[in-house]
Amino acid sequence: MNLAFSEINWLGVVIATLTYSAFSGMWHRQFAFGKQWEKAMGFERPDQWKETNIYYIIPLIGCFIASVSIGLLNYHLRINSLSSAIFLGLTVGIGIALTTTFTNAVIPIMKKPTTFALITGTAHVISLTLVSVLIYLI
Repeated sequence: MNLAFSEINWLGVVIATLTYSAFSGMWHRQFAFGKQWEKAMGFERPDQWKETNIYYIIPLIGCFIASVSIGLLNYHLRINSLSSAIFLGLTVGIGIALTTTFTNAVIPIMKKPTTFALITGTAHVISLTLVSVLIYLI
């Protein structure tokens, strides 16, 4: 099977990657779900705590890889309608990202695994649906 990297909508992938990263970043900020997310993990911010670049770079790389994957699926599945793009995003978001997040959330040190998984998993479902739609539309 040809992966067809040359057939990917690369402009769509780049825009979708930035959208995924920005949306997820905002979703996990203090003014949105950040406080509940941190409580769910049992994380207490030390005084003067600051995020370093790794908190942005690693998720951006993950968003890029996920966007490339959606781009490949978009091409190979011949997504040709907005409803199909939404279905693809929801299928990958719920079927892979949400279920993986719930599975990973049950580690013994997680204070509130369900809350953590709902916050993070929902961000992935929405983001991957946006990714799929943007790649289709661009």
